[in-house]
Amino acid sequence: MSTRASSTVLDWVTTGPASWRRAWRDGVWRMVVAALLAVAAILVGTPGASATPPENRCPTGAFCVWSGVNHTGDRHEIDIRPTVLEQCTPLPQEFEVRSFANNTGRPVTVYQDARCASDAEFTTHPTGSHSPEPTFVVRAIKVWSH
Repeated sequence: MSTRASSTVLDWVTTGPASWRRAWRDGVWRMVVAALLAVAAILVGTPGASATPPENRCPTGAFCVWSGVNHTGDRHEIDIRPTVLEQCTPLPQEFEVRSFANNTGRPVTVYQDARCASDAEFTTHPTGSHSPEPTFVVRAIKVWSH
């Protein structure tokens, strides 16, 4: 379509009856909204709290720890049922935690200090989260009631 022809169509739509102008404006508005929604969906994507979930899944009700990064090496499951909520639970001393998964159904705070001291590093992770490579060796956890 030539520039002259497209200019004529635009003139015809914008100078025609008010109903044509309204229809043109509404159509353009709908296309703009649809494009913005598509861009937003692409930008939001999948939540990126952590990398791909471990292949060796953590069973429901457990907090799983691995001796290697990226959920590799020896795995231990820590059953939280006997754990007193909101109290520090030290992890086995002979085991250095290099990655973990929280499938407890509750938020869990992981601590660098074996006594859950807050002067060392610690982070809280919601249920369903996993950390393939935490920034510190985890030595204790605290399971929260909410």
